Amino acid sequence: MSRTDLSLVEENAKQWFERYATTFIELAGSGATDATPLLEYFAVPLTMTTSTAHLTVTTTEQLTAALGQEILALCEADYGSSQALDQVIRVLNDRSALIEVTWARYTRAGSEFQRTRVLYLVARTAEGWRITAASVLAP
Repeated sequence: MSRTDLSLVEENAKQWFERYATTFIELAGSGATDATPLLEYFAVPLTMTTSTAHLTVTTTEQLTAALGQEILALCEADYGSSQALDQVIRVLNDRSALIEVTWARYTRAGSEFQRTRVLYLVARTAEGWRITAASVLAP
């Protein structure tokens, strides 16, 4: 039986999540509303829980709409920048991990308007790591 070095899995998942966070931050900060650059980070069906809704998306179209709504909400809040803080990665096995992170979001004037703790379940697929479930833990 072969053994997988889980520290390498953790590092791989961390790098992947940092790319996702950077993509999300740059997209929202640019004022763009097209969520297409984020789609490669998610799998469908995907369960998403936010402070206002709980939904399961089963198609790419639903995922695009859900991500687009989040980006639009940030733009309407005069989104300036964001930070992914206190990232914790718990590797479950060589194919899955839990990533817990605090998102701190700021207006263009530099005032924080939202801070949430989010838990992501991510899985390694043939196309690479993908978010398979996400839940807001605290407002």
